[in-house]
Amino acid sequence: MARLVWLVFMAALIGTLLAGASFGAAVFGVGDLLGAPPPDMGKRTVKFLWDGVPNRRDHAKAWRFAFGPTRIPGAPDVTIYISPTGKVLQAYPADLPDRIKAFHNTGY
Repeated sequence: MARLVWLVFMAALIGTLLAGASFGAAVFGVGDLLGAPPPDMGKRTVKFLWDGVPNRRDHAKAWRFAFGPTRIPGAPDVTIYISPTGKVLQAYPADLPDRIKAFHNTGY
């Protein structure tokens, strides 16, 4: 019985470490996309999509970072989908990197 409790505890610990590493990679992926210093993105909500990214053919599991209201012109709300390994899968609006680059060039 003690061995079973130990194995369950170790599995939970390893799962927690993997989830934390995945979230850390996703945060760094968002940081790479937003640049330094990041613009004022408003309220942030984060959710892991177990059912996959909507409107994607492969339905890849991903972290969803939603921001709003932002100070980026033409993008009042921003949604970024990041893979568990930290790769940017999709961003709304689709031209978000160009908008962020233009925003950084204004001096904000």
